[in-house]
Amino acid sequence: MLFRSSIIAAIIAVLAVSPCCAPIIYNGEDPKQIALTFDDSPSFKYTEKVLDILKRENVKATFFVIGYKAELYPEIVKKISDEGHEIGNHTYLHSRITSLSYKDIMAELDMTSSVIYKITGKKVVYFRPPFGWFTKSERQMIEQNGYKFVLWSANADDFYHAGWGMRSPESIVKRVFSSLRGGDIILAHDDSEQTVKALPEIIDNLKQRGYSFVTLTELIGEGNKK
Repeated sequence: MLFRSSIIAAIIAVLAVSPCCAPIIYNGEDPKQIALTFDDSPSFKYTEKVLDILKRENVKATFFVIGYKAELYPEIVKKISDEGHEIGNHTYLHSRITSLSYKDIMAELDMTSSVIYKITGKKVVYFRPPFGWFTKSERQMIEQNGYKFVLWSANADDFYHAGWGMRSPESIVKRVFSSLRGGDIILAHDDSEQTVKALPEIIDNLKQRGYSFVTLTELIGEGNKK
């Protein structure tokens, strides 16, 4: 239900935005490129396991970082950056931004970007709202402050669901491939054993189908944003 509600909100937001505004990024134009993204980073227990898999498979990804967790585990955030992956902003407290004032939204984003910059020396460009929830006016305000909104076109649905728990690794793999259409941004999370177990099969199957893995910047370019 949470996933379904998040998608509905994201679709409404996309449809409500004026063409004059900067576009929401949800996929790229090259049908054989894939951008693998992980939300809720860093995880003390699982992120380094994800990084080991990505390194072994020679795959680059994008990690959307939560500010307070970056402060707790700066060495993991630095490792993400040092190994060539991109880092995006996922708020400071994993907050549902629709429940915050504009001032509090920007405080969360700016604190998180500042933490990431102090650790990596790199400026944050991309932002993904927790739960996929945002309004048109919130989006416009955030973009005016220099961030690019990133959603997703394929979802691993690999987070804990109240009522029925966590998907199995096999179910996560099936969920990813059920929604692929090419040029996708895949949404996953690097904070569970199930995702760690599913990731090698996801990568291997995508490679067998002829997909190449790229960063968000490589996927969208300046001329490929939708």
